[in-house]
Amino acid sequence: MRSKAPTKVQAALAASVGTVKRRWLEWTSLLCFALLTGGSLVALSVFPNDQVSRYAPALNVALAIGTSGIVAFIFYYVVSERIEVRRRDLVKQVALRSYRNAKHDIALAVIQASRKGGRTDLVADHSTIERALTVDGFRALFEGGREADEGFYAFQNQMSDPTQEYDEIVLNLQIIGRAVDRLIDANLIDNPEAYNSLVRLDATLRRIERNGAGYDESKLLCSFIWQVFTGWNFIDGNLGHDPIERAIRNA
Repeated sequence: MRSKAPTKVQAALAASVGTVKRRWLEWTSLLCFALLTGGSLVALSVFPNDQVSRYAPALNVALAIGTSGIVAFIFYYVVSERIEVRRRDLVKQVALRSYRNAKHDIALAVIQASRKGGRTDLVADHSTIERALTVDGFRALFEGGREADEGFYAFQNQMSDPTQEYDEIVLNLQIIGRAVDRLIDANLIDNPEAYNSLVRLDATLRRIERNGAGYDESKLLCSFIWQVFTGWNFIDGNLGHDPIERAIRNA
């Protein structure tokens, strides 16, 4: 079952809803200040002159409080909210860039390990790596094969020992884990689904690192790489996209 990517309108609406949820107290205060200001102006313009003169001091105080509150809110929003938006964008962009760089290095390590495992049809050049970074391209390069030196098996068999490629993959998984930790610890994730995905990802990466190399121990690592690079998992089937990149983008 393939999940549909949210449209720009849906993403903007979700971001607006998230902002309202985070700032509900501020928006409630703004509403109170607006009602106080509007009510005072209406009273000053609608009430008879004798009543206006009678309640003028109170209405003027209410008007001053209301307008001051609105001005303070606008200043607060410009300074606080915009800074937070820029901070969120910066953290997400850094996490996304770190993930893409690490994924590129993992793709190179997978290709090199596959070549050592007997794949003579693979070349560790730029075009092959770029192809491996797409879900369709990776699947075309590594699916199929029945022998130990064919398909994805050639790579899997190389993960039974702490080879140079294994160490390179684990190192880049640690880099991804640190990027995810920074994104989570920044407390800037509004999307519950993306948050849960990133928390589960962090736990999976820690488990892979703890397992180490070995025929059985590396099965989680190999399964993780296959699912990420092909955009496939046991629950949803073919997603058609990189689930980690999608989670970081939607965070």
